[in-house]
Amino acid sequence: MGVFAFFDKIRRRSILMERMMRTLDVKKGFADLPNRGEVLRRASARCLGCGKVEACSTWLDGHDQAVEAPAYCRNHDLFARLKRQAEAETA
Repeated sequence: MGVFAFFDKIRRRSILMERMMRTLDVKKGFADLPNRGEVLRRASARCLGCGKVEACSTWLDGHDQAVEAPAYCRNHDLFARLKRQAEAETA
């Protein structure tokens, strides 16, 4: 893979992860983390290594909002944890 293809892969995965965070309404949860840079770096690396890009894109196309990420999402547990924290803060 060439350098430009690698950067394009990173860009496309970043877009998917951004869409997933908006769909799950967990963006604020990331922003509130004291170690958000490290958490986001690890989440991005998991997304970059995922082999379910087409499934993720299709799932996102079919969901404006969702309670949880699809089971195959490599960040499913992180997103679920952020949702629980947000719900606990509003309760």
